[in-house]
Amino acid sequence: MAERPPPESIRGSWYYLPESADPHNLGDKPPQVLRFRLDGTFTRYIGRDDGWLEKEKGDYTFDGAFLIIRGRNTDTYRVQFDRYWRWKLEGKKEEQVLLRGLVTDEDFVDLSAEDQKEIRILPIRVSVRSHTDVADGVYDLVYRGEDGERIVGAFFVEHDGPKVWAGVSPFAKGIESKTWERIIRESYLDIFRSKPSSVQVVTVRLLENGESRVFNYSM
Repeated sequence: MAERPPPESIRGSWYYLPESADPHNLGDKPPQVLRFRLDGTFTRYIGRDDGWLEKEKGDYTFDGAFLIIRGRNTDTYRVQFDRYWRWKLEGKKEEQVLLRGLVTDEDFVDLSAEDQKEIRILPIRVSVRSHTDVADGVYDLVYRGEDGERIVGAFFVEHDGPKVWAGVSPFAKGIESKTWERIIRESYLDIFRSKPSSVQVVTVRLLENGESRVFNYSM
């Protein structure tokens, strides 16, 4: 088991799946998203054919080892932190996982030098894709190169008035932190969000290593 994470590392949005589920093929079971906030509250969403439904609200406690979720019921899990993007939750009756994206270990590949250069020069080659219609969801970052389409990362966002906090999970090596910043600025804010005038300051946090970059955004 890896080093025990700080309590605030649970912040943001996760897919919430049975431990045995295949993230690439969920079958008939609808996906769920859990959103953990720094104020100790959470929301659970469940996917449906007609969109995403807010299923449950409540509060939670996480001390780096145990996660207690108090909604309609109270569930207690021992957390196994073996990867920064995948946490295993051991409960009394079942085992679940929290995932930063619908990926497996096999999706983590090194980008070629050519692909790294193309993304560095033109970050908008990485596009934003959303599986949910709720602001608390998880966004995929998709790159289409000569070898086809691949998910190179995922992120979630938090809004506090004119401030935006984006938690980015890199799934591909070879993309520098300043390039991730440009991807959020250009692919997400400029293109996906159509240059929102309400956003002034953006913090991009790389969840893999904790590095943060802050930039002013005004159009």
